[in-house]
Amino acid sequence: MQRPLSVVQVVAHPDDDLYFMNPATFHGLKAGTPTATVYLTAGDALGQNPRPWQTEPVAEDREAYGKARQNGIKAAYAAMALGERTAEWKASLLQTPDGPVAEVYSLVRAPWISLVFLNIKQHGTPEGPARSLHVLWRNEAEKVPTLVPQGGLVHEQYWYSRQGLISTLVYLFGVFRATLIRTMDPDPDRLVHDEKFPQRHDYGDLSDHCDHTAAALFAWTALSQYQGPDGSGLFTAEAFRGYYNERWPHNLGAQAVSLKEFFLNIYGAADGYDCGDPAGSGDYSVGLNSRGTGWVQSTQPRYPAGTNWLAADAQGRLTAFAVINQQAVVWRESAPGSDQWRGPFVLGGGPLAPGIAVDLTPDGRWQIFAERLSHLAHDDGHVREIGALVQSAPGGVFHEWLNLGNPSAGDARRDRHLGTPVVTRDGRGRLHLFVRNAGQGLHTRIQEADGTWGEWTDLRGFDLQEGLAALTAHDGRVEVFGSSREGVFHWSQNSLDEPLSRAPRFKLATPAGPCTAFVQSTGQVTAVFRQPDSARVLMAQEDAPGGRWAKPAASISGRGGYGAVAAATYAVAGGPTLLATRSDLGGVAYRMLPGDDPWRELSAQPLGGTFAHAPAAAFDALGRATVAVIGLDGCLHISRQRRPDSPELGHWQTVGG
Repeated sequence: MQRPLSVVQVVAHPDDDLYFMNPATFHGLKAGTPTATVYLTAGDALGQNPRPWQTEPVAEDREAYGKARQNGIKAAYAAMALGERTAEWKASLLQTPDGPVAEVYSLVRAPWISLVFLNIKQHGTPEGPARSLHVLWRNEAEKVPTLVPQGGLVHEQYWYSRQGLISTLVYLFGVFRATLIRTMDPDPDRLVHDEKFPQRHDYGDLSDHCDHTAAALFAWTALSQYQGPDGSGLFTAEAFRGYYNERWPHNLGAQAVSLKEFFLNIYGAADGYDCGDPAGSGDYSVGLNSRGTGWVQSTQPRYPAGTNWLAADAQGRLTAFAVINQQAVVWRESAPGSDQWRGPFVLGGGPLAPGIAVDLTPDGRWQIFAERLSHLAHDDGHVREIGALVQSAPGGVFHEWLNLGNPSAGDARRDRHLGTPVVTRDGRGRLHLFVRNAGQGLHTRIQEADGTWGEWTDLRGFDLQEGLAALTAHDGRVEVFGSSREGVFHWSQNSLDEPLSRAPRFKLATPAGPCTAFVQSTGQVTAVFRQPDSARVLMAQEDAPGGRWAKPAASISGRGGYGAVAAATYAVAGGPTLLATRSDLGGVAYRMLPGDDPWRELSAQPLGGTFAHAPAAAFDALGRATVAVIGLDGCLHISRQRRPDSPELGHWQTVGG
């Protein structure tokens, strides 16, 4: 049964969705998924929008520039949804809870697609404070004004207060019955700006525009007050990096980049198209120039959710974990290898970021780890922490959440820059927890076999991208892989009695995004990751269990896409390995190794054209390869082989709701 689904995107400016969320937005629109994008500011900037053919100085006209950007984004959405930039829109007004009136445009031939313009003045306006969203979030202004776009629906100026804007977002989530909410990055990395990484539009030493950050913080604050359609609690959220994209290896292939660029060119009226509005037909500075910034070549999720959130419990029942309504939830097979599932069961812990890490204790109890967004501060007092939860007994209830803190706790400049956790257990039964720290290095905290926790320990490293991989080798030693700008770094124990250290000469090829590491049925440790600028999957492995990595990473092709590659090995002698990842078409591309089987496509059309976060992979008790995703409806969806020797995965099964 198809469950209702609806996507709401919250961005600061018209074009943020095209630069930073596409191609995910496009995949949903093409599948007919109800989608509403909320633009908090008018994007009026300095009010200058020179036509490409103009050579004389351009006068400031914020009202015209704001309207031109509306015209451009409407054309881009019409082209994405219907293939026709001139498709007709129906205009209407929407009064928000705090009083201001927003402009809403819905496509006549696709009325499930809406664009909502709150039209807050962007910055530097004579009538209001500079950087309106930023100062409103930080309580440096009691309220900020709206722009009255030239020839728009609203003919008077309104003012938004801080709480009024939050209430407006909660209200809009409810109006559009959001089951997936996309935002910008609330916690951008800190960065030293220099010749290699120029300041551009970054705010201070953060690697993003302050409007992007404030828009995300407003959205995530509103998320904590939203309870899903009709109070069901069934919704999930994902955040996307902004200007971060230009400073790290690009993770999209040529097809996806061209797709993003095509719609940005429509938004910027790059072909000279004239919609007939004297205000302008788009944001002309973007047309034919979108690649120059380095933003369009990547789509980078913030808080990558990892790919190990589907695994078998001590009885062999597949169990899935995710963050729904900012709370940890769990689903479980009714019996090993069964097509019947139970759940979701809410485990709490919120407000949580999307990523979940899990592991089984030696006696078969689940342990769960996640990053908690404990305090979204109006100043620099943000608090981000790692929370942990453990079962009381195999198959039993869970204890209370334990706060494991943050290696940068109490440091106002570093606390919020915490990565999502990964865990594994060594041969002595000790659990190793790892996070990317604020300095883009690696920190660990170890739980001894008796349950006691040690302190945070700095394992060094530098320039790590977000998304780590941890595993236990055939001999019980722990190994960690992290993607940097230069290559894949590797930490390991020389023996079970020694701490982890980084191998200074170990460096696989430069990756574009997270690395996934796993142990094959032969006992060999293997790493897979994406190649920059092509999105192909690269694979490298040690020569023998515990041996050298003599051969460089080699391409095993792929079907484009972005994000981590899920991997699962059937734990029998000679057992196969399943790889699964997002494809350029928005579905799941998968392949069985070893062998020459091609990559196959599992369409996400039944899920709304794409899915949230990254897929997970596992083998069930009958030896059937299984893939799991969280759909745009906030539900778990499972696909598995009809029988172990089948080359293809079956149709999606929706689990619980």
